[in-house]
Amino acid sequence: MPDTIAKRLSHKDVAQNFTRVRGAGEFARMAHAARTYQKRHCRVYGRYPYTYLPIAAFKQAAVTCFAPDQAAAVFESSGTTGVARSHHYVRDLALYDRAITAHFAAVFGEGPFTLLVHLPDYAPQSSLVYMARLLMRAYGDSASGFFLDDTAVLRRGIAHAETQHTTLLLFGAAFGLLNLAMTQRWTLPPGARLIETGGMKTHRKSITRAALHQRLAEGFGIARHQVWSEYGMCELLSQAYTRGGTAFYPPPWMQVEVFDPERIETPLPAGQTGLLGVVDLANIHTVSAIMTEDLGVRCAGGFEVLGRLEHSALRGCNFLLKNV
Repeated sequence: MPDTIAKRLSHKDVAQNFTRVRGAGEFARMAHAARTYQKRHCRVYGRYPYTYLPIAAFKQAAVTCFAPDQAAAVFESSGTTGVARSHHYVRDLALYDRAITAHFAAVFGEGPFTLLVHLPDYAPQSSLVYMARLLMRAYGDSASGFFLDDTAVLRRGIAHAETQHTTLLLFGAAFGLLNLAMTQRWTLPPGARLIETGGMKTHRKSITRAALHQRLAEGFGIARHQVWSEYGMCELLSQAYTRGGTAFYPPPWMQVEVFDPERIETPLPAGQTGLLGVVDLANIHTVSAIMTEDLGVRCAGGFEVLGRLEHSALRGCNFLLKNV
């Protein structure tokens, strides 16, 4: 981040420079600028008395610092029929594009990749579908594409990667990839990576990430370390990735902390399980500090996701229902 940026930042400085943030001091200044702006301009957040807004707020109201009808896009969360869905009103899609591509390139490189995507039950207005399309345009080759029941797309992609010596990246919802692995055996090319994006909770009983990755590795004929995960959600514009293990590593502009579920915003030390709170500077036009409903633990340089808080939403959302 350039030295010319003053210590007193505005939300416009954050929007322009969040992908260049380096170091705890710069992150803290940007997070403070974002919080100050959002408390003043987001009606929902301004009435909430704590720093981390419960994620369920996105199901109850338009969480924005601008008039909702000015949104360039509205992303909708996945979910079962009859369950309220979150809506993320995105003021500037260019911010989302930068967050996606900057971190993807830092983690995977710029390709071109044979990028195949399997997202059954995801609506076109899903942020994940948007992300996959963007990555294909930016880093995919001619064999890249979506597929559902037509596994010929996957077979052609595998053959293309083998003959053209490209790296195959297979993105997909965990339950869909697991179904593929259980119905037939696959052999992905050497160097391929499989990136599961979660999505187990509404389709199968709970399974540990380690067990899931082992099954996926066996079903797709690759080593365990070639199975990665992506952590993202409708309510956040940035993503974190594992690197062949179970720990997620966020980009420099995204900070994840662990909090005591029984005491709002009481931080827990590394090694203790609690609720994951995320500060995502890319969320400058909504709310950057989000309390998720995911249970996790901090580890060196990253975090692990261990499951969901039962019977959520959080108690803090009772306040929102009464005051929005």
